[in-house]
Amino acid sequence: MADMLNIHLTIGGQKYPFTVKRSDEELYRKAERETNEMISQIKAAFQLDDKGVLAYAAVLLALDKLEQATSRNIDDDMAELTRINRLLESHLAKLK
Repeated sequence: MADMLNIHLTIGGQKYPFTVKRSDEELYRKAERETNEMISQIKAAFQLDDKGVLAYAAVLLALDKLEQATSRNIDDDMAELTRINRLLESHLAKLK
């Protein structure tokens, strides 16, 4: 476990312990900053208690993840369709 590191992230004013790979520490720190920025924006826009703010942020983050997954699937599908189209064009050119 030499490559593991114990860190604390402060999210919405509350500290949470994490054990992470040393190589992933900056990723966790960036997630901490982005989450706290989102929390600040939600607090400024809505009259919610702390639990409401965290729930709202969780839903927004989940939606973002799902949108990215959908986008990757569409990109993968388009790449496969492009590959099939090239294959068809190649075979059609041979028939001429």
